[in-house]
Amino acid sequence: MAGRGERVHPSYYSEISEPVSPSERSTATGYSFHPNYQPLKAYTTPGYVSPVRPPPTVVGRPPRKPVNRRNPRRCCKRCLITSCSILVLLIFLVGLAALIIWILFKPKIPQFSVQDVRINKLNVTATYDTATASLKATNPTYVDTDILFTIHASNPNKKIRIDYKKVNVQMTYLGANVGKAAIPGWYQEVANTTTLHSSILATRAPMTYSDGSALLLDISANDIPLDARIDTKVAIKMRDWKTPAVWIHVDCNFHVAPPSAPGGAKLLNKSCKWKWRG
Repeated sequence: MAGRGERVHPSYYSEISEPVSPSERSTATGYSFHPNYQPLKAYTTPGYVSPVRPPPTVVGRPPRKPVNRRNPRRCCKRCLITSCSILVLLIFLVGLAALIIWILFKPKIPQFSVQDVRINKLNVTATYDTATASLKATNPTYVDTDILFTIHASNPNKKIRIDYKKVNVQMTYLGANVGKAAIPGWYQEVANTTTLHSSILATRAPMTYSDGSALLLDISANDIPLDARIDTKVAIKMRDWKTPAVWIHVDCNFHVAPPSAPGGAKLLNKSCKWKWRG
């Protein structure tokens, strides 16, 4: 029984513990309810425990893989450092190999030069000009030549042998071809000097009228300027090791006297330059 001054409230759950119709509930509580009203199960069933709601599922894109972005400046720096290191290493190895070869073999540069040029025959097609009492070149002009060419090759090395390939010789006058020759290759031993002779021949080699006239003047002056180009390939052998063959080019300028000169055919002076090419 309630004490004095205390209000007694009706038990809410006792009233709704049993399902009631909307009309009965309206009469009991004085409120109107929708005809389709159904009381919540949580409030109508004694001891009911609401189920735990699962956490919401988030639907989205899969996580991206981390992208390893390199700094282009850093990559260029690494490449430059690596290239310089490799270059320095190669230079060091080449220098070390050259030093070892120098100590073991003490190589010396072989000598390759033109020893002598002598004209045996040099005929220019010409006619006799009675007005000037001199020879005049025909138009066109042709030349027949027979020039003895002597090459001097020396190997001063005591432990290195030299393998010469075929030697090609071409003779020109003011750019016009006046003969060529080919000398077979040979194998030169250590501390050896080889002298080669070859005849440079030409039969009816064509020449312009101006070049033919200039050649007749030089023959009458007993001083003929000639140019020669010598090409050959050379390989060096040191014991059982042989280097790849490289080209040797020799360019020479000569002044020679013809057979009709007072002192006969001979070489007046020469100047040669030679260079290597791989």
